Amino acid sequence: MLARCKILPFLLLCCLLVFSAKGEQVKRPYQAEIDSLEKLIKINITVEDKAFNIFELSFYYSFSDSAAAHNYLKQGLLYKNEFPIAHGMGKVYEGLFYMDYDLPKAISLFEEADAELAKFDGIKAKWLRAKLLNNLASAYQWQDKHIRMLEILVNKALPMAKEAKDDVITGNILYKIGLNFWNNLQYGEANKYLIESLEYLNKGKYDPFTMNEVYKLLVVSLNAMDDGKKSEEVMSGYEKFIKKHKGELPLSDYHFVYAVYNRFKQNYDLSLSHMDKAIENLKKEGVDNPRTLTSLYYQRALINLNKEDFQAAFRDLNVYVERRMDVGYSFFQDSLNIAIAYVKIYEGLKDYKKAMEWVKKKDILQDTMYNRRIRESIMDYEVKYQTLEKESEILSLKTEREKTESDIKNTRIIIALVAIILLLIGYFLFKNHQKNKRLLQQQEINNNQKLLEEKQKQKLMSLDAMLHGEEKERNRLSRDLHDGLGSVLASIKYKILDSQLSNPNDKVDSILVDMDYAISEMRRISHNLMPESLRRFGLEISLGDLCKSLQNSQTKIELQLYGQFNILSQEQQTHIYRIIQELIYNSLKHSEAKHILVQCSVEDNVVFITVEDDGKGFRANQLKDDPKDGVGLTNVKIRVNYLHGKLDIRSDVGKGTSIDIEIMV
Repeated sequence: MLARCKILPFLLLCCLLVFSAKGEQVKRPYQAEIDSLEKLIKINITVEDKAFNIFELSFYYSFSDSAAAHNYLKQGLLYKNEFPIAHGMGKVYEGLFYMDYDLPKAISLFEEADAELAKFDGIKAKWLRAKLLNNLASAYQWQDKHIRMLEILVNKALPMAKEAKDDVITGNILYKIGLNFWNNLQYGEANKYLIESLEYLNKGKYDPFTMNEVYKLLVVSLNAMDDGKKSEEVMSGYEKFIKKHKGELPLSDYHFVYAVYNRFKQNYDLSLSHMDKAIENLKKEGVDNPRTLTSLYYQRALINLNKEDFQAAFRDLNVYVERRMDVGYSFFQDSLNIAIAYVKIYEGLKDYKKAMEWVKKKDILQDTMYNRRIRESIMDYEVKYQTLEKESEILSLKTEREKTESDIKNTRIIIALVAIILLLIGYFLFKNHQKNKRLLQQQEINNNQKLLEEKQKQKLMSLDAMLHGEEKERNRLSRDLHDGLGSVLASIKYKILDSQLSNPNDKVDSILVDMDYAISEMRRISHNLMPESLRRFGLEISLGDLCKSLQNSQTKIELQLYGQFNILSQEQQTHIYRIIQELIYNSLKHSEAKHILVQCSVEDNVVFITVEDDGKGFRANQLKDDPKDGVGLTNVKIRVNYLHGKLDIRSDVGKGTSIDIEIMV
């Protein structure tokens, strides 16, 4: 049995699960802690400390002996009414126990415990709250509620762990935050939190099982990003860590990491050998966790798929699909990954009818994911809107208060002036002069303000109309291409293959080539027209996908990114994406270039963009001579001006073109 508080992550793409083992090859997990606590409860200590130590024994036994864990839990609950904090403490550990058996009950117990412990302000209460919030977040993850999970971790669990000054729990929470970003394909953000997690765990008295999970995910994440240098560095650290804790950690973990590592390195035979050893050792280690074994079959299916051993991949994937339902988990992204794998397998087996069935399932799942992301986006913007409304109300109240205070102050001044000026002969002339002067100044200020407001209004109306029309048309076209043309072309492909397979000819081959090209073009256009990935994955990944999709056999597109792009707002990222997209389109359409270099960097709150090609170039007045050719650059100029940026175009006939943009953020 494996308690959920020990970080049982489910990685949506690689199906990573926590490995914890007992048996012949490794020692019982946390045996040293168990021995120490069993000695402590036998000596003369306070009732509160004894109850706490009994609960901790229940927690540590949950890694290896569920019966012992349950027995100590019952003993601890006998103390829950004897001292103030005991009631909330009992609910925490009772919730930890039920994480494996009754998830809704565990969530209910955690929420009740949090309400009880919130009444106390001591370090122990904060430590217990950090512990339960960390596990409450995991419970929501297993219900496929990743937004709720992240909200609890970032807004509640992490601040509470830092207040409790517990580096191990802090590192554990940072690991789960990194895991959440990894599940959403945001590898850069994931790596940031995973590295910070290692730093905190090394500062505290970490347990090797938690550190092992962080290392495993970081190795996989870095390889998914193709960060070879950093991957080798972390892999070296992992090897030292494994040697240091030899005999404590299961060998199945070691072989699993090396299997995944070598798969990304395309060493498929070596990867398969390590995965077979991982499965073999896991069975020997006697791990009472079928989820772990099940995930290994999925990984082996991916390796065999890479090797183009479609029969073996089919067998492993079937085992995974059958057993995943038996062990009681089914995540949305997991279902999509299964559909994608079956499409590739059936195509490899030339069973095009089955492949078409899974294509339809995959498209439905992708549409569902898109709609869900849209709903989440709407919710995010609704929260932002409500926040802005509240800030506006607060600002209005503050302005009114300041105005009232100013009026009172001015009244007092006027009264004093009247009393003094009554003694002066020229009071009325002076007062009239000052009044006229203030009126003229106010009139001038009002006129300037009106002019400024009018210019801003016109600018916003123009930009809003441009963006609204552009995005509406792109969204409509994207959906039409995806749901209409794509499904029709894919269906034609498989029907032709299925009907003509016994009597192929050159005409059929030609049709297939055309259909493949049409499907590829449709997917590429659909992807480029829909920048929704910007919100979910960030500017870096979106630009990488854009350049890969537009690159062809005639033109190579090289992308170079520098700096931290997460400081940019969503609106700024969207404009920058569209600017670069338009410049690449222009180059591909007009330049006849063999190489396009795209550079984008963020330095000291300034975004630098350079797009240059080795194409045929143009004369300085060429755009003026043919306005149609300048439509794309006109759109670029509009966006750059809106962002208060500067645009510089350099081009010579036969020497290529270079466009530089600077944008303040």
